[in-house]
Amino acid sequence: MFLYIVLAFILLVCIFIIVLHQFLEKKTVYKDLKNKHVVITGGSSGIGKSIASEAAKLGAHVTIIGRDIPKLILSVGDITAHCKPYSGQKIQYASLDVTTDFDSIEKCLSKLEADVGPIFMLINCAGMCICGQFDKMKVEAIKQMIDLNYFGTAYPTRYILPKMKERNEGVIVFVSTEAALLGIYGYSAYGAAKWAVRGLAESVFMELVGTNVSLTLAFPPDTDTPGFKNEELTKPKETKLISGSGGLHTAEEVGRKLLRDALKGKTYSVFGFSGHLLSILYCGTIDSATQVLLQILSLGFIRAIMVAIQLSFHKIVREGLEEKVNDDSNKEKTQ
Repeated sequence: MFLYIVLAFILLVCIFIIVLHQFLEKKTVYKDLKNKHVVITGGSSGIGKSIASEAAKLGAHVTIIGRDIPKLILSVGDITAHCKPYSGQKIQYASLDVTTDFDSIEKCLSKLEADVGPIFMLINCAGMCICGQFDKMKVEAIKQMIDLNYFGTAYPTRYILPKMKERNEGVIVFVSTEAALLGIYGYSAYGAAKWAVRGLAESVFMELVGTNVSLTLAFPPDTDTPGFKNEELTKPKETKLISGSGGLHTAEEVGRKLLRDALKGKTYSVFGFSGHLLSILYCGTIDSATQVLLQILSLGFIRAIMVAIQLSFHKIVREGLEEKVNDDSNKEKTQ
């Protein structure tokens, strides 16, 4: 009897997956970016610069956006070295603060399209992280992270989205973080900004149903970039112990995979074992029949694993609190 139940369950799952596959949107896959205009915010360093170099290898006209003009000029030279000989590719920069008002962003991007051509791919890579306990963070730092991480993604996307829909072609990339999949000690303000990016992406996914415009939401892990080095300066001990368990990735490997996933039309771009685990558990937008099957068959087991991991994180926090209490007690005794 038990065997019949198992076979019936497997049959139902197979039928469900076949039906799902029939109704899923067919993804548009691009093999290269020849003569396509790719715009990357935060493109003068780190993951953004690595993506720009990969796009140049694939034949794209590349525009990187940032605020530091000397750094932008140097990065344009580095990216140009990845272009194909005699390809006529245009590699340029635009100085723009993506936290500024929408009109300034619209004016800048409009000029870029007039000079180089319609923006085929927009990669929202500009972002920053200041760590710390929420009740001890400067209010200005909280606002700064919301402005750059969220509005720095929302405003350029708001400009380009209607144009891509009108042409019925284009790719948009949102760069979030694994801290937008699971609340982590010390990432309260940063995580909130990136959760907002995730919320925007997962709503826009549905608005793009029936079009040939795609959006990829990336959840990069700790990545060896100048921004990460600055992040380390503000990171509490507990945060280092928790986030350090996932290892450190290079900007080149993250940038390469992110761009390839976007060209394949993937809804989510994740990295490493922890990224895949978290995405199966927490990413609800339908990406593929395989994703749905994995979620159906493994959610209970993965949830059990995550409970054990989260409890280990709680242990780190409790031990850190006890250490602080003991330090304060010792200071009082010596005074």
